This record gives sequence, C-alpha cells and structure tokens, in this order.
Amino acid sequence: MLIRTPLTIEIIGLKDGNLVVLDRVIGGTVYVDEAKRIGRRLLSIVDTEARPKGYRIISDDRELIYAWHAAQGDELSQ
Repeated sequence: MLIRTPLTIEIIGLKDGNLVVLDRVIGGTVYVDEAKRIGRRLLSIVDTEARPKGYRIISDDRELIYAWHAAQGDELSQ
C-alpha cells in the first residue's frame, strides 16, 4: 500500500513499565510493505540490552498505520 507522505518506523520497548522508542527511521519509505521490512531489519540489529518488544509504522501526522509486538509471534508466518 502506498501512503502519499513518508512513513516513520519506530522500534519500541518497555522501560519501567512504560512504552519507549528505542530507535526510529523518519521518512524511510512511502510503502507500508517496505516499512515493515525496515522495521524487521531494525529489530534484528537494535541493541539487545534495550530489549525491543516490537515496532510500529506511523504517518507524518502521527497516525498509527501498523504495529507488531513480539508477543504476537513470528510476523512472517501470519
């Protein structure tokens, strides 16, 4: 799916019970499927001590477009 404005991909985790952004790519793509690939790649390389829990894709106006959390299991097998 094509979104007309660049998307932001955020790696998310928990710190002291609160959701935190561990890493972010701003304007990486305008395609949701490509943003998912970027999110998976970021998850694989982010500092494991930060304990990433998933990623989310948001629009330039901060609207949530997609979210994936590790508790959901393997994203690729769904």
